[in-house]
Amino acid sequence: MKKESIFDNKTFLVVLSVVMAFFAWLFVALDSNDTKGKTISGVSIDMEEVDESIGKLGLSTISSEQPKVSVRVEGVIYDIGNLTADDIRVYPDISKVTTAGMHTIELKGEVVDGSKDITIEEISPSSIQIKFDSLQTKTLEIKAKLSGYSAPADNYLIRDVSVSPSSVAITGPAEDIARISQCVVEKDIDQELTSSYTETLPLKFLDADGNELDLKYVVSDVTEARVTIPILKKKVVPVTLDFINVPDGFPVDELDFTISNEEIEVAGPPEAIDSYASIPLGQIDIKSLDLNKTESFEVKLPTGFVNTQNIQNVLVQFNSEGMIKKSFNVSNIVVQNVPLNYEAQATTQEITNVEIVGPQEIVESLVAGDIVATVDLQASSSITSGQVELPVTISVPKKGLVWAVGDYKAIVLIEENNVTGQQDEATENQS
Repeated sequence: MKKESIFDNKTFLVVLSVVMAFFAWLFVALDSNDTKGKTISGVSIDMEEVDESIGKLGLSTISSEQPKVSVRVEGVIYDIGNLTADDIRVYPDISKVTTAGMHTIELKGEVVDGSKDITIEEISPSSIQIKFDSLQTKTLEIKAKLSGYSAPADNYLIRDVSVSPSSVAITGPAEDIARISQCVVEKDIDQELTSSYTETLPLKFLDADGNELDLKYVVSDVTEARVTIPILKKKVVPVTLDFINVPDGFPVDELDFTISNEEIEVAGPPEAIDSYASIPLGQIDIKSLDLNKTESFEVKLPTGFVNTQNIQNVLVQFNSEGMIKKSFNVSNIVVQNVPLNYEAQATTQEITNVEIVGPQEIVESLVAGDIVATVDLQASSSITSGQVELPVTISVPKKGLVWAVGDYKAIVLIEENNVTGQQDEATENQS
């Protein structure tokens, strides 16, 4: 018969298990109160309070190192056992910063949960570099520095370079802003141009000696600008005159004028200048064309065109050699274009002192009956019954280059025609 082992006794095994569990608990309990160390890596630096604090000194954070740091902590095992980087706050101590410049700032740390029995023993690295300065904003004109381009001098005109936008606003440390002397866009084009040139170029900031600056802490509202070199094509263009209030049949082409500039050189966009045939000066009113009359006309060109000779005004003088002016009383008054259902007749018997201009031999041979005063009711803005004063047009038919100077009027009696009404009444009586 086999001898029974003590480990075959179930009661013994139960008691042994209880005893071993007690000693295990006792070991863990005693060991968990021991102070242990632990290093936690990858902790971020909290910069949230830096700008607020440094702003009270009139400074701003220009740049700062942003490394991940390692933190050595000590504490009882049950507090540090599950500690992670999110449970620790590391921040720069800027309490000693009072001036602008690059500073070495000590790092400090704390456990987010202050109830835990943990101390921070070491932070590595223990400090970072932070640059503080006052921020300034400055506006600079953007200048174009373009070279190497030309245009054929005989036929083309190069206008001033335009830059868009024309200015830039920059913000940065006062020290850096003070170094900036000008803002430019630069390019060597190396090309003969016969049409306008446009390109977008990056901005460059130069110091007083013309050296480009490396401004990593300066920001600008724009980083590039569009430059345009307008190239215009030149052309000599004749001037033209228009005439108004010209009587029917009047030979306006026979009028003789001396024009101070019959042609003017202009320059315009190549695509438009070829079809630009003349420069209209304006209108001459025949009724105001007196002996030796001189009028000044402003030279007006289309948008984008240039008056290369800078001729701002053209003088037009009427050549009246061999002509005279004589006054007549005109009784030949005609009313024309009377509306349907109206009757009209001039009540003015005579228009006095009508000044007639023309060649001497023709004017001296004129009689009052050669001159006609015409009232055109079609030109009137409205027709109303009664006596109405209306302008008249003076003409000298079949006498050639003869016309009236001045404005004249006549009174016309306008009556509504009642023929239709009378016919209706007669028809009614017959029935």
